[in-house]
Amino acid sequence: MKLGDLGELTVLTLRDPEAALRVLRGLELPLVARWMVLLLAVTLSTLLAGLSLLLFPVEVDNPVSAMLSEPMTLAGIQLGAMVLSALCVAQIGRWFGGHGGFADALLVVGWVELILVGLQAVQVVMMALFPATATLLSMLAFGLFLYLAVTMTKALHGFTSTGKVVLGLIGSIFVIGFVLSLIAAAFGIVPEVTP
Repeated sequence: MKLGDLGELTVLTLRDPEAALRVLRGLELPLVARWMVLLLAVTLSTLLAGLSLLLFPVEVDNPVSAMLSEPMTLAGIQLGAMVLSALCVAQIGRWFGGHGGFADALLVVGWVELILVGLQAVQVVMMALFPATATLLSMLAFGLFLYLAVTMTKALHGFTSTGKVVLGLIGSIFVIGFVLSLIAAAFGIVPEVTP
């Protein structure tokens, strides 16, 4: 697969997620290659986040910010979050009658993250050239993430109802957030409360 093919696949993913998923599945990547896609996405995202911090330093005033400003910690958190996302997409989708497996979910999560990394690179450049666009680009990135998460999950499992996938995604985010907050509390990572 060449760089031009990746651009075409990105456009196809945005226009027709089901067709893009068929192309991704048609590559017949072994599981180790799917893990490599995920690791590439994490590595590129972490490098861009580090570059962004160098170009636009922010104050580290709480334990969470300090933790996220460390590249290896950030990479570990991103990798853990993506693997957890792939597990949840596969398992929760199957609970609701979907037929996508973990290997395909891993590929979908990695591919979606690579697309978002491309947007992240554009964000860094635009923030350097036009700082006022930062908020707009952040909203665009979040909207693109939601669109891709819903449409690719729907395609992965063969669901027909976009509304049900949206509800499932929202419910999953709340459950995962609750579990992660319990884990964070167990490790003593709690937000500071001011009186």
